[in-house]
Amino acid sequence: MMERTAEMADGMNLETGQGENLRRVRSMLGISQTELSQLLGASLISVARWERGDSEPSTETVAKIERLYAEAIAGRRPELSQAVASHTFASRGARSRARALPLFDDAAMTKTVLTTERQLPLIERLKSSSLWGNGATALANIFADHTSASATLETPSHGSISAGKNTYTYDAHTYHTKVPPQGIAEVVKQYLPEGGIVLDPFAGSGMTGVAARALGYDVILNELSPAASFIADRFTRRIDPKLFAAGVRAVCEATESVRRDLYGTHCRECGKAAELQYTVWSYRVKCPSCAEEFVLWDHCRSYGRTVREHKILSEFPCPCCKTVVKKSRLARTVPVPVLVGYKCCRKVQVEHPPSPQDLENIKRIELSPPLADGFYPTLPLPDGMNLGQPKRHGLTSVDLFYTPRNLSAMSHIWQAIHHVADPELAGYLGFIFTSLYQRVTRLSEFRFWGGSGNTANFNVPYISNEANVFATFERKAKTIQDHLETTAARYDGRCVVHTGSATDLKFIPDSSIDLVFTDPPFGANINYSEMNILWESWLGSFTDNQSEAIVNKHQGKNAQAYGDLMQQSLEECHRVLRPGHWMLLVFMNSSQEIWEQLRRAIAGARFTLEKMDIFDKQHGTFKQFVSENTAGADLILHCRKEDGPVSQAADCASGSDEEAVAQFLRQRVGHLPTLPYLHVTRQEELDFRTLYSEWLATGLLGNGRVCNFSAFRILVSRYLDNKSQ
Repeated sequence: MMERTAEMADGMNLETGQGENLRRVRSMLGISQTELSQLLGASLISVARWERGDSEPSTETVAKIERLYAEAIAGRRPELSQAVASHTFASRGARSRARALPLFDDAAMTKTVLTTERQLPLIERLKSSSLWGNGATALANIFADHTSASATLETPSHGSISAGKNTYTYDAHTYHTKVPPQGIAEVVKQYLPEGGIVLDPFAGSGMTGVAARALGYDVILNELSPAASFIADRFTRRIDPKLFAAGVRAVCEATESVRRDLYGTHCRECGKAAELQYTVWSYRVKCPSCAEEFVLWDHCRSYGRTVREHKILSEFPCPCCKTVVKKSRLARTVPVPVLVGYKCCRKVQVEHPPSPQDLENIKRIELSPPLADGFYPTLPLPDGMNLGQPKRHGLTSVDLFYTPRNLSAMSHIWQAIHHVADPELAGYLGFIFTSLYQRVTRLSEFRFWGGSGNTANFNVPYISNEANVFATFERKAKTIQDHLETTAARYDGRCVVHTGSATDLKFIPDSSIDLVFTDPPFGANINYSEMNILWESWLGSFTDNQSEAIVNKHQGKNAQAYGDLMQQSLEECHRVLRPGHWMLLVFMNSSQEIWEQLRRAIAGARFTLEKMDIFDKQHGTFKQFVSENTAGADLILHCRKEDGPVSQAADCASGSDEEAVAQFLRQRVGHLPTLPYLHVTRQEELDFRTLYSEWLATGLLGNGRVCNFSAFRILVSRYLDNKSQ
């Protein structure tokens, strides 16, 4: 951290929270909250919460605030574009530099020609046995270069971590859970100031690998799912952006004619040919009172002053009998197209009901879809926790997740990718393809403000958005290229990706790892092997879920089984970790039972839980905002390796949950956190989720009481009501 000058000490409040300091910096520099967030590399919502005192920025962010204050004292106003471009994990500026991105720029384009022969499946080209790429050689070199332990901390690091999701890297490819890599990098630097070997045994999409490579550290990623391993492998490699762009252009040129056939329309204003960007589909539904059938779209919309305030109503009067009906209880019949969007002679996108030509085109494609034979999956959907709802609505196999039009488009892109000779380039084109995930399926829920959420469950919405696959492919290609031009361009160090179970890390020697950082499965929160079936059916390689650490009745796994698998995995972490070094777990769950199982697993694997901090990802997940029983901010569990006998998790303290929650609230310093709503007119609300994370951090570390999140909400509300009387 920079030295504090006398002027800074006179002006900045170094003893209390950073809210006042942030406001003072903004005032002195004459900048908005949005501009300050860009200078700090944080999200707008985080700056708003820091200024109000709801949460505190990380140690690294505090150092940035102090540097900005020093600039202001010296009369220098930081240049926003330069500051933004300097961030390793950039969120802006990739397309505003003097050197233009080459994507779709003919002057900068190299040429890629597709082969006439079909190449091997992607995973077979990129992975040898369980190691990806040149993993065997890289692994041997990593261990040869790290024969002695790296320096680490004697005590847990200080300060919570706050890192947003608003970076090119985070946006490049979706995954069910991702820890922002800039937050991981900050923690890794604290624990390994001189470098070392980092291990993530539950690697997911590879964000630990991204963070380590950005720091120049060596890292080993282990992941059970072949699809997640593929994503992690692509995230932690890099390719010449010009070659990448040439590959995108080659795929687009090879599929140009089928694109026109699938998404062609005409402009209602000028009559010229245009391209559909999306089609909105709505189910026809039956009223439970009068049994009359109607198109849901026609009667469930409510428009506000801004697009963010437009709504699909959850309750509304039946258009036939006027009885108020709940949308969730309406029986569905068939989906029908109700709206199309395109761009043509206007600068903005326009929307209209589908024309007779649009409807005829849809009917033609449904009767005889122009599929690329052999280049799309037809896997029947198995039984599962997240698979029942799609099956009830007719999506009984993976191909039925797509409209005939979008399945045809996907198959032709997939065919083109399998005619790219360079395996690395083909892998990155496949990376674009897998990034489309749910956003081009029937699971993509319509939003008035656009976009598509990739939620961690499969749910067929009442009103869906059929996005143009080719336009989405191009848009995601640009996002991935932004990542390649910024974060990936700064990679150093080495990364090895291994596909296998965390319960068996025999490819790693004893006492060879300097730091374990991982984001393990959260009990029953996400069923990864089920959610990855969409990717894995295209890739042709599936998760062996026998050792998947999860609560899932279809796999015959309860909380006890989850705890046992977690303990086996953490025992392997203990074996490979160097003596006295640290394992950091990022975790959150709303279930008392799951927390107790995790605590048992940590103790049984001979780790000592020494500290817990909040890891503020700055934006909640979709599930956290729509479910009142879903917990919020993740916690970092700082665990040190012990070499003694197995310890037992201590029993919870005596007393009632109500007494424990009341004591926690009485002893808590500062005002209670609230939720800021920056884009809609809505009254601020108490942030129960952040408060629950604080409660867990104090209770678990002290072997105190822990209750379910739903019970915690009730107890907090009761305490506050009694206090206000």
